[in-house]
Amino acid sequence: MNVLLVRAGALGDVVLLRTAVAALRAAGHSVSLLAPSGAGAALRGGGRCDVDGVLPWESATFAGLLAGEATLSAELRGVLSPFEAVVAYTASAELVRGLEKAAPTANVIAQPPLPPPNGPHAARWLSEPVAAFGADPALTPPVMVASAQEKARAQSWRGRLGSRFLAIHPGSGAARKNWSAERFASLAEHLTAGRRFLLVEGPADAEAAAPLARLPSAVRARDLPPRVLGAVLADAGVYVGNDSGVSHLAAAWGASVLALFGPTDPAQWAPVGPRVTVLRAKDEKMESLELEEVARTARQTLE
Repeated sequence: MNVLLVRAGALGDVVLLRTAVAALRAAGHSVSLLAPSGAGAALRGGGRCDVDGVLPWESATFAGLLAGEATLSAELRGVLSPFEAVVAYTASAELVRGLEKAAPTANVIAQPPLPPPNGPHAARWLSEPVAAFGADPALTPPVMVASAQEKARAQSWRGRLGSRFLAIHPGSGAARKNWSAERFASLAEHLTAGRRFLLVEGPADAEAAAPLARLPSAVRARDLPPRVLGAVLADAGVYVGNDSGVSHLAAAWGASVLALFGPTDPAQWAPVGPRVTVLRAKDEKMESLELEEVARTARQTLE
């Protein structure tokens, strides 16, 4: 069966679909993804939890899905016609109606994108609809696999950083989920003793990254394609980050991850991977995570 997953989310939202993708592929289905092209690129590869193709959500072709158009374009219908099933992670009834009109022969299933309070982990919640296609929603997804080109690009970064390097991403999608930028800088100084470390910066991370960027040992990674970044992070001695898309990416690539949590619940949002450690502030406030505790846990992970 040819299945289309629809997820208009950011990097972490897309990476959390790995369980659903891996389950569908294990059941013998082909899987494509309609998502923002930047985030969708994270799952475009040759591994067992990668999709066969990514349709760019931002393309004008798909604008009619949300425009309430009485007649959808022939181009849109043509693009969606190969799919026998569509899983739309959305709370928009209008989007579901648009998909049903554009792909009238497909089995369209809508799943709210957020798990209910006290519900399952987000990855499991997003994978629940695949049971309708004979797939196992509880399957453990494998780690991501780099292509030869991605490995070559990652190798150039490893040469600059050395072995078992520290990687830090100090940002996230919301300021309330961020640990103090100054504490991240102190953590880097505590753990590296002047050795180079990788500073991952997203487009909205300028303020959070500034204290770290001033350190002479920082090697700054900005605007790397997500799969190349994942391949680089896979070789880190330890990656430390907030509840962010980059943290989910690092875990998906099998990196040793220390994820810092406060207001969000790691029972539902912890990164999914084989080597993930979570520290959550007891009062759910990021400022309550002490530098000494984070540094001690990071050292234990490195050891």
